[in-house]
Amino acid sequence: MFRASGRHGNAARLLTEQIPLGPNAMALRECCVAVLLKAGFEVSPATRAYVTPARCVFGLAIQLDHENGAGGPRNEESVAALRGVDPARFPAVHSTAEALPVPVEEVFSFGLELILTGLGDFRDGV
Repeated sequence: MFRASGRHGNAARLLTEQIPLGPNAMALRECCVAVLLKAGFEVSPATRAYVTPARCVFGLAIQLDHENGAGGPRNEESVAALRGVDPARFPAVHSTAEALPVPVEEVFSFGLELILTGLGDFRDGV
């Protein structure tokens, strides 16, 4: 979903305006929810477990579209502002400024792993 949405410019924006109900969207939804139910999730958590990453995917795809467009992967104004913060007032931001902003592709990979790990812990009652 992430890669397909990122390849088609503003498609993710359109998909966030209403619940996709086409045959491909329904097949994907069916497959994902079935896996969650089979893995032991109750109905309500299974639906939320499907919707949460899907919404994250579309949000990040919108950002990917911007990152690949006019904004560029490292918007120099944002980078300069982050690097120029007052270290006494924002010590954590200042100490991490060289690593910011994080590319959307990296955020997607990290976030997906984080969500899936959290879902496993949630299901297992951890």
